[in-house]
Amino acid sequence: MPNPTSTPAYRKLVIVASSPTTDIWLGDNEGHFVQKENGCLETSVMEGRYTVEFGLGTLTYPIHLTEDARYTEAQLCKGPSCPRPIPNIWQREENG
Repeated sequence: MPNPTSTPAYRKLVIVASSPTTDIWLGDNEGHFVQKENGCLETSVMEGRYTVEFGLGTLTYPIHLTEDARYTEAQLCKGPSCPRPIPNIWQREENG
């Protein structure tokens, strides 16, 4: 069980598309898009589970980030795809 007082661990993530014009969409495990870049995405994100799409609405590939990582589109496309998580969007009712 994670320690709630510990500092979150951030990891460097690099994803390189096959073409410099390909959109790379990075989503979190809850289905929310975190970032988008063309051709090469270089970022620092918290450890965890993410999804990647090479073009919006294309196949989605899972990434479980536990250390710094670099992936190419070809590497990810060789692995299994996964369904894109559906965001749970709800509106909190206000009492009062």
